[in-house]
Amino acid sequence: MWRSMFKVMAATAAFGLVHSVLASSAAKRAAARRFGERNRNGLYRVFYLAQSAVTFGMLAAYIRRQPSRELYRFEGPAALLLHAVQAGAIVYATAAAGQVGLNRISGLDSLQHWLGDGPVPPEPEAQGPALDGQGQGHAAGPFAWSRHPLNFAPLPILWLWPRMTTSLLAFNTAATIYLVVGSLHEEVRLQEVYGSTYDAYRNSNVPFYVPSPNARESRVPVVQISSDAH
Repeated sequence: MWRSMFKVMAATAAFGLVHSVLASSAAKRAAARRFGERNRNGLYRVFYLAQSAVTFGMLAAYIRRQPSRELYRFEGPAALLLHAVQAGAIVYATAAAGQVGLNRISGLDSLQHWLGDGPVPPEPEAQGPALDGQGQGHAAGPFAWSRHPLNFAPLPILWLWPRMTTSLLAFNTAATIYLVVGSLHEEVRLQEVYGSTYDAYRNSNVPFYVPSPNARESRVPVVQISSDAH
């Protein structure tokens, strides 16, 4: 059983590695050199999400083929409570995605520009709260509770399934490590791109990862940054 759990963790890590490499600035620069800046700006996000869906489907199929055993199962009111918390995490993620902009996350903004005749601006580097028309904004809602709400939200969904198996435990462990480490890496990329502006947000009262609804709304100006889902 330990061997199958190791396989699941290794496969999940491989998925995360591909996910991170394709989200990197180096991969985006390579795509621009190969396909042209305009095509890269307009199509890369759509391609990124499509490959993520395909490779995750392959990962899920691989995990299902591995031997697994049940560790525990909750039923009745306890299971309903766990599902309710999962639903709350989905609402939290949806609110955060709405702040970023669903069109930016989905790549529709870039695709619409690409379908037109004008230039296609590159998508922002990573995830963050929306700005006003003057390029200024303040962290509010999920982004005032955590600097990485879209990376935290999957954790309650993953860990609060009423039925836990060895395969799910292995996947959840690897995915949790990836989400936390990925958030640390994202902070580095954001600081490199946005410098002191992102430093001000990072040094504010907004927690790095685990949300704190008691945190006051951040009045620190932040840059417009949409999700690379990583």
